[in-house]
Amino acid sequence: MTRESNASITHCPQCGSEALTWPSPKHFTCADCGFVLYLNIAAAVAVIIECQGKILLGVRRHEPKKGMLDLPGGFVDQGESAEQAVCRELKEELAIELHDELRYLFSFPNKYLYRGIEYDTLDLIYLVHLNEFPQFTAGDDLAEALWVDRNTLDYQKIGFDSLRQALRRYREGSPAPGK
Repeated sequence: MTRESNASITHCPQCGSEALTWPSPKHFTCADCGFVLYLNIAAAVAVIIECQGKILLGVRRHEPKKGMLDLPGGFVDQGESAEQAVCRELKEELAIELHDELRYLFSFPNKYLYRGIEYDTLDLIYLVHLNEFPQFTAGDDLAEALWVDRNTLDYQKIGFDSLRQALRRYREGSPAPGK
C-alpha cells in the first residue's frame, strides 16, 4: 500500500485519533498515542508450468483483473515458505500436486488493487517443466485453465504487469524444449 492509496485511512487504528502523519510513504504514525504502522509488501507466488511448448494459464474468476489471464499462484500465508505457497496454490487452483519439480526463477514488484486499496506485492516466480500434460481441474480463484503456445502468448491478455514481465523474461531467456 502506498500513502496515496491510503487516503481512506483517516483514523488511528489504536486510539481513533485523526492525528496521523506520514513520515515516509511506507509508514504512518499517530501524534496522539504514538502508534506506528509499517506498510510492508505482501509476498505472492506464481508458477510457469510448461509442457511440450505450451504454458498453463488461468482465467481469473474474481477482481482484480477478472476475466484476464493469470499464472497459477497467490499470496503467501503466514508461517509458509514460498515453495509451500506454490504447492498449496496449485492444489487449490488446479488440483495438481507438485513438489520436487519447482525451480525458482526471479521476482518482480507488482501493484494489486483490491476493494479500493492498492497493495504493493513482491511476486516470486517459479518454473515447472513437465513431460506430460497433467490432469487438472480449475477451481478456487480460476474460472478456467488453458494451455497456450509459449511462442504466441498475447501479453495484453495477462492481467498483471509483473506476470507479463515474468513471461517475457522467461520466454526470451529460455529456449523451447528441443531447441
